[in-house]
Amino acid sequence: VMKHLIFDFDGVLGDTNQARIEVIKEIDFLSEEEILTESRQYWMQSTHMRSANLSAETIKKNLDWSRKFGEAMVKKDFPLFDDFLKEIAGIEDTRLAVVSSGSEIYIKPNLENSGLKFTHILTFEDDPSKEEKVERICRDWGVPTKDAYFFTDTVSDVRELENLIDNDKMYGCSWGYQGRENLSIALDNEHILNNFEDIRGIFGED
Repeated sequence: VMKHLIFDFDGVLGDTNQARIEVIKEIDFLSEEEILTESRQYWMQSTHMRSANLSAETIKKNLDWSRKFGEAMVKKDFPLFDDFLKEIAGIEDTRLAVVSSGSEIYIKPNLENSGLKFTHILTFEDDPSKEEKVERICRDWGVPTKDAYFFTDTVSDVRELENLIDNDKMYGCSWGYQGRENLSIALDNEHILNNFEDIRGIFGED
C-alpha cells in the first residue's frame, strides 16, 4: 500500500533554527529576544492561513520578505537532519512531498542533495497557505487529504491543517523549533516523535 508523507521543512528536515535567527537579525535588525518572542507567537498561530484572507498587498509584502530571507539563508551553511532523511528513505512504498512557509531559494537546492525524491516541494512562492499546498499535492497524487501523513514541528501547522489531515496522521518532531513540550499542547504523546527512528514505528517498520 502506498504511503503519502508530507513534511514541513524548517526544523523537520532542515536544521535551520540558528541560521534563521542570524538572518532575521541581519535583515530586520531585531535582537535575539525579540525574534524569539515574535517566533513563539507565529509558531502557535500562523499569520497566513487561508482564513486570514490576506490582501494582495500583504501577500506581496510577505513574499518580498520571504525571498529576501531566502537569499540570506542560502549563504548560511545549515545542515539537514541526515539521520532523519535516512529513516524516511528506509520506509517502503512512499510518495514524499514538502510544504513550507519558507522560500524555495534556500529549500530546493538543499533538498536536491538530500538523497530523497520529492514529487512536490511547495514553498511560500507557491502559496502562503499550507492548506492550499496540501490540497494541491493530494489532488495531484489522487488521494483524499485524510490519507496523507503530515510531519511538523509547530503547533500552528497542526491548527492550520487539522481540518484537512486526519488527526491520527499528524505528527510532531520534537527536534524542531518548538520542542516536545510545546507540541504537546496540540498533539498527544503517541503523535510526537522523540527520535528520528520513531517514524519507522508509525508504519510498523521497527
